[in-house]
Amino acid sequence: MLAANANRCCVCKRRDVGLNLHHIDGDSSNTKDLNLAVLCVQDHDRHHRPLTNEPSVQHLELSAEEILRRKVSWEKFVGACQVPGSGIIATITMFGTEQLIHSAQVVYQWEDETIEHQQSFFLLNGGYDQWAEELLRETTSLGPNISIAMLEDPQPVEHCPCCGTGYSHVLKPALVSKLTDPRWKTRSVMSVYVNPENPSLAISLALERKQMYSATLHLCQGKYLHFECDYFDERVEIRSKPSVRTQVSRLVSKVISEWNPAYILIGTGNTEKPQIINALNLPKCWERRSR
Repeated sequence: MLAANANRCCVCKRRDVGLNLHHIDGDSSNTKDLNLAVLCVQDHDRHHRPLTNEPSVQHLELSAEEILRRKVSWEKFVGACQVPGSGIIATITMFGTEQLIHSAQVVYQWEDETIEHQQSFFLLNGGYDQWAEELLRETTSLGPNISIAMLEDPQPVEHCPCCGTGYSHVLKPALVSKLTDPRWKTRSVMSVYVNPENPSLAISLALERKQMYSATLHLCQGKYLHFECDYFDERVEIRSKPSVRTQVSRLVSKVISEWNPAYILIGTGNTEKPQIINALNLPKCWERRSR
């Protein structure tokens, strides 16, 4: 049971603390694995004596049903950390500016963006080297097959208007697959459909026939390139040079390089049965400009 929980409490996920084996249904003679939950001494006490908890305590309602839910989810997560390509990833975000990083957070997430556990680090509690050492120690203790990803730029702290807690950053399913699925390098396919009559194109990314990502790009008001994908929506003002078609080609090339699919298919013509072409040849309609 301890190994199945990575020697952590299934509620607060702390380790190197006193742990108890708790009988979820209250029957001490029922020692089946499904009825045993690994709880730290503090959470164990909170379950048995909830009315004595102080208002500042985090887990005020730790019912048997909630303990079972957390136990099942956590043990499944720890088990997945032992399996290659299971879609488990630790996402690290630094907060602050390039001049001063004041905190960091690691989010242990499932492929579908569900957060299983998260941990924060602050300058008040130690320096960057200490963060890195602790983060690596915590992550590797979960299993050998958990991937680590770090957001490139420091992020500002944003708070939920309802509860006031800070937002956590997670990766989208397509990004998790790209970073963790060994099939990505050999089975991912990106298709680019070029509209032959209007200045627009569509991008689709799939893995083993499963749609992972989609985007569209079109000429907007003759002044902007409007790019819309599953993750964001932005309009980029068209520069005077180089040509619009060159700017579009560079943007599409950037998308391709970021996803790095195993195969790229470019088509045009009939949307039901497009003609496959060898390169991204854009029609002249892209050069339309408003006066």
